[in-house]
Amino acid sequence: MAAPVRESSSGGKIRSGCFIWVKRIFLTLLIILVGLSVLGITYQNLSTQSDKNKFPAPGQLIDIGVYRLHLYCMGESSDGSPTVILEQGLGGTSPAWALVQPEVAKVTRVCAYDRAGLGWSDPAPKGTPRDGEEVAKELHTLLQKADIAGPYVMVGHSSGGLYALFFAHQYSKDVVGLVLLDSSHPDQWDTSVAQELYKSNARIYSVTSTLARLGLLRLRARSQPALGLPDLQNQELMAFGSATQDWDAQGAEFFATMDLDDEVRAAGSLGNLPLLVLTATDHGGPADMEQTWQGLQNELAQLSTNSVHKVLNGARHESLWADPEYAGESVTAILNVVEAAQYGTPLQK
Repeated sequence: MAAPVRESSSGGKIRSGCFIWVKRIFLTLLIILVGLSVLGITYQNLSTQSDKNKFPAPGQLIDIGVYRLHLYCMGESSDGSPTVILEQGLGGTSPAWALVQPEVAKVTRVCAYDRAGLGWSDPAPKGTPRDGEEVAKELHTLLQKADIAGPYVMVGHSSGGLYALFFAHQYSKDVVGLVLLDSSHPDQWDTSVAQELYKSNARIYSVTSTLARLGLLRLRARSQPALGLPDLQNQELMAFGSATQDWDAQGAEFFATMDLDDEVRAAGSLGNLPLLVLTATDHGGPADMEQTWQGLQNELAQLSTNSVHKVLNGARHESLWADPEYAGESVTAILNVVEAAQYGTPLQK
């Protein structure tokens, strides 16, 4: 009978030594990872505080109950001209209107604001929905608290167009005109390609809060090219694009997208409300998606019997507020609606 084979002591020592080295390498990597995380969190917190000190709010912080929203108004209403309310898109903040707001202010009062958690506004209490109904209620409360009475002309860019649309339905007695700047459409996610894009975006937004807290999105923001805005507003947008609070709020708004779409879809048409739709043509996607977008923009223009739809060839999505050439088109569109609302005349084609 063969004797059992014994493991040699040298073989056992080799495996034991390998295990110790693997353990040491793992612990070293873990220490490095923890150290980098602490370094990133520290960098993020210090930089955020520095940005707050460097960029004070240009407008007022208005208490709407449990938290405050930032409101920045320019110009004066005259001869019954309506006040223009500017609504930025997903994660957008009030400095983005730097090319549009001062020009509109030469004619009438115009107010930009930051939705809860964005820009200079406080975050909403945890669990507060970010759908159209809640955002409209917050804006209405903000305007009341600030003594900014109607009538209003609502202006919305991108998803801000949907917020503006819903506000126009909820407070129809106060709203006398609407301008949609390359606005989102409640049915834009309906195609299979768009649904895949939505899922991809959802995966990204599921980790952005963590990445922001580690300072990684701050590094990304600093690598982005400057927009066509004045230097101060470019810097403010970069600061907000680096802030953890803003990424938290932007993510919450994104995940409320479908609720907002449902609300706007159910609201229906605008009757004969003066409506001007401006549409960009360069969204960086394939031709079929661009064609679908243009069709959706046509549908938005059909929400009112008193509407004008203008396509800006060569304009990108953000050009309508960030590019001096196309921002001027936005100003003209807003003032056209202001005039139509003020004097009760049809929009000029």
